[in-house]
Amino acid sequence: MRPPRRFLPERWDRAGWARLVLSVVGGVVLVCGVVLAWQGVRAAILLQRASDASQVLLAQVAQGDADGARRTAEVLEDAARRSHDSTDGPLWAVASWLPIVGDDVDAVRVVSREVDRVATQAVPTVVDVTAQVGLDAFSPRAGRVDIANLESVAPRLGAPRRALQEAARNVGDIRPEDVVGRLQVPVRRLQDVLTGAASAARVADTAATLLPDMLGGQERRRYLLLIQNNAEVRSLGGIPGSWAVIEANRGRVRMTEQGSAIDVPPVDDPRLAVPASQYGAVPVSAAEDLRNTTSVPDFPEAARFAGSLVGEATDTRFDGVVSVDPVTLGYLLQGLGPVTLGDGTRLTSENAVDELLNGVYRRYTTDPLAQDAVFEDAARSIFDAFVGGRGATQPVLEALVRAAVDNRVMVWSADRSEQRRIRTTGVSGVLSQDPDQARVGVFVDDSKGSKLQYYLETSHTLTSSRCVDRSQELTLRTRLSSVVPRSGLPVSITGFRLPGLSATDQRLSVRVVAPAGGVLQQVRLGDVDRQPVGGRLGDRRVTVVPVTLRAGESVDLTVTMRTGDGQTGDAVLTSTPGIRAEPNDVRVRSACS
Repeated sequence: MRPPRRFLPERWDRAGWARLVLSVVGGVVLVCGVVLAWQGVRAAILLQRASDASQVLLAQVAQGDADGARRTAEVLEDAARRSHDSTDGPLWAVASWLPIVGDDVDAVRVVSREVDRVATQAVPTVVDVTAQVGLDAFSPRAGRVDIANLESVAPRLGAPRRALQEAARNVGDIRPEDVVGRLQVPVRRLQDVLTGAASAARVADTAATLLPDMLGGQERRRYLLLIQNNAEVRSLGGIPGSWAVIEANRGRVRMTEQGSAIDVPPVDDPRLAVPASQYGAVPVSAAEDLRNTTSVPDFPEAARFAGSLVGEATDTRFDGVVSVDPVTLGYLLQGLGPVTLGDGTRLTSENAVDELLNGVYRRYTTDPLAQDAVFEDAARSIFDAFVGGRGATQPVLEALVRAAVDNRVMVWSADRSEQRRIRTTGVSGVLSQDPDQARVGVFVDDSKGSKLQYYLETSHTLTSSRCVDRSQELTLRTRLSSVVPRSGLPVSITGFRLPGLSATDQRLSVRVVAPAGGVLQQVRLGDVDRQPVGGRLGDRRVTVVPVTLRAGESVDLTVTMRTGDGQTGDAVLTSTPGIRAEPNDVRVRSACS
């Protein structure tokens, strides 16, 4: 019998065995690398196809093209599923732990998985709802919202909301700066898109559930509409310089009475009062003077104060409060189109902010009643255009979503069960007392009674420096810059001169709110250390820092703090929405990650 053929020499030294093992391992790695590269390229092509399909789908949904949307949704779902399949499995799981390329591999895996989730769990329902009722279900036509349409779609919006929220959370965990350069822009773009979509889905789900009753489906409702004036800044945006009463009955919505802060004089003995536990954290006048109600950085409490004061002045019981600002009105005009006011002013999306927050004070320098009349006229004109169904539905709804993401649209209901649902949305304006997440707030108030914050620029940065005993240390850096002209401004903008201040000086109060259970460690204004002085809002410590800002000057405020026990996850920074669009509720990577 012939002996078996040998593939290796009879005598094989250790070096030979090592070379063999390395060759085999190298071959396996090479094959795996080729497979990964091929699958990665395939996934990238499929993701691009899914991205292109999603853009077409959005347009078809907005246009009410249900048949076209269904066909495009099939393309999107197929591309997303195949991309997910290409990046799934043990080979990609192992590669995600490799040095250098691991973050890139993991990012592609997460993106593919979450796009597949959205395509299979959210898109089909959205397309079906579009085919059934269209976007018009969420906007009024001829002064009326079809309550029956809302009731028919409400049970179907929960699943898409959950899918989008999960996708937004998981893609949001990716650090764009940690992936290869060519992936950074697509990842950031997807994070922005999913964040906006998840917010819109959350609002739509809640709106479809609550609006039938809130629009008077069971009984007539009355709401207080506040229009905040960002030119005189307050923690939540600006002073409630203009207000209106909105009546809703069986889906029909109309504006009745209007007024301004002048029509609601301060009271010495308000029905509601600032709790003693909040002394030092917010001004006592927040419950006494309508103009200061929004100094409270918690909209439900501010809304109760405002509703009580206006209700007492007008003998009206309000079922809720809604707040917007001129920036929101400008957003809405992108979809509604221009409106012309009684004094001939033509408001557009491009000039609404400038006209309402600055131009009106230049035109009517000594006539506060004329200034108020412009605000009331603008509010009614835009409201009538909105409830009348003027303009295209999609850009109007996009404007409301954009304003909600900026924290410019806020809603409070006097009905406790409704308010519990609203608290979970992006329109609640709630100052969170969440003991599990590090939330930081920085809010700005005018202390002079001027309209100079039209010329105020702010920037806020929060960083996590290190983990300490189940908590983390955070540093907030706020820069306040004045671009006020040194001359040429009327007293209607500068306000009356205060002792020690020039006409163009801004006198501000910066309110910094630490996380629940956290501790404020150091406050530094410019090069000077300040003692943290303030109070508490629930379980959150507050420091209030007075700032005098000269024309052309910039001031830096730095506050270090320690989070509450167990708050080792990503932090969130909330700030006062200003005149210029800036990110809000910004997620900040934890040093403990």
